[in-house]
Amino acid sequence: MTVEDSRYIPGSVVRVTMLGAALVLAWMSVRGAVQDSVRDADPQLAAQFWPADGASLAALARSRVAAASGDIDDTTRALYRSALARDPLLADPLALAGLDAAGKGDISRAERLMVAARDRDPRAPLARFWLLDHFVRTGHYTAALDEVGPAIRLRPEAITAIMTVLTAIAATPDGQRALADKLATQPFWRTAFFQTAANTSSSDTLLALLSPSSSVASRMATGDEQRAVFVAMINAGDGVRAYRAWRQLLPTNYRERAHGIYDGNFGRWPGARPFNWILSQDEVGSTRMVTAGDLPQATALDVRYFGSTTGVLAEQYVYAQSGTYQLRLAARRRTNGATGGRLSMEVRCANGSVIATLPLDPLDAQLRALSTPVNVAPGCEMLRVRLIGTPGEMFSEIEAQVTGVELVPSG
Repeated sequence: MTVEDSRYIPGSVVRVTMLGAALVLAWMSVRGAVQDSVRDADPQLAAQFWPADGASLAALARSRVAAASGDIDDTTRALYRSALARDPLLADPLALAGLDAAGKGDISRAERLMVAARDRDPRAPLARFWLLDHFVRTGHYTAALDEVGPAIRLRPEAITAIMTVLTAIAATPDGQRALADKLATQPFWRTAFFQTAANTSSSDTLLALLSPSSSVASRMATGDEQRAVFVAMINAGDGVRAYRAWRQLLPTNYRERAHGIYDGNFGRWPGARPFNWILSQDEVGSTRMVTAGDLPQATALDVRYFGSTTGVLAEQYVYAQSGTYQLRLAARRRTNGATGGRLSMEVRCANGSVIATLPLDPLDAQLRALSTPVNVAPGCEMLRVRLIGTPGEMFSEIEAQVTGVELVPSG
């Protein structure tokens, strides 16, 4: 007997059974693929494939709940129960059961079901958002804040609404404490929160939330949340307090240097804007801090003004008590040829008019010292020091270096 003769050849009944099993497996694969492809777009169609799987039934139940603005009727209830019976590991039917329990007033049971749904599938939006809302409403702020990150990742378009809810939490003592603890862990949504809260929250609330994690924020060199807070305080007329808070957030060895204009030699000192330099990179021109070994200061601001549009090239908010001062700086031109445009350093009240202008003109290749008097009147203690580019009659670019910027008391 050859090897081929010894092969097992199934009988007709076995062959029919195997063929039937193969057809069933093939149908299951096709059904699963079709249901997966149409489940979210058309759950009604997906559920018509026999036998309807639990996920399709759950999707159909979800669509009915959405159409009914969150209400669950007997048909929807039967759908989510059938879905859970066919696939006991699904999260959505549990979440729908939780929604059903909440609708009947059994909040404790609803919470247990939603937590179970979340634990089964951490990416279940219904469970995540219901728990976030529930924990906020019941004052369980620490638990609510744990839901914020996952909720935003699941629905990025909801971040503005979620941040608005957090600003409301911050207005309560318990919520503020929980939020401060959470912000100190540097969640990815931290900056978005401060940018939202800066427009609605009080200075006291903003500073209380900013302070606990300030040292970490400084090491990370973001500063965006500090800038949002301080600009909002300046606009609200609380600029002096904002300046003092900013100064306290500086590293100790730089805190004593924070008098008048900060980092006037453009040496990349630490500290958040707007009390540190805001540098432009746009259609007006570009500015960058550079090493300049041939200058006594060793560093400078390299300025390229494109000459076509009036605009701000560099800016810093400065606190100065009322009195008379001298605005001083040193500058030099870095390119030869025509210079139709002009550069100037101006000082203005933070929310008011210009009180001094220092033209950087004429400039040549040698560093030149320039100065102008500045009179700071009472009520104008918060200043904006700005490097401005202005087009001239003849279009041309200007490249210059500026250093040694300072605002010193006269006499």
